Amino acid sequence: MIDRKHAGTRCCTVRHIMTRDGLLRCDTHGTIRYEMDNLGRHLVFVEWDNGMDVFMFPEEIEICGPPERLAA
Repeated sequence: MIDRKHAGTRCCTVRHIMTRDGLLRCDTHGTIRYEMDNLGRHLVFVEWDNGMDVFMFPEEIEICGPPERLAA
């Protein structure tokens, strides 16, 4: 089930993370789009400011700002 309670919340990486799209450096910023559970793991889908869209584990990110306001 998809959980959107943190959708729009700003976050950043807490360490360097190698992803399928390449390296996300420590303190890279992005926006949470949704969260979900898959095969017993909790995952967070993040759109990073550098253009990557990646599923992350919650311990790999840190909330660093309030949710973005949606454009009217």
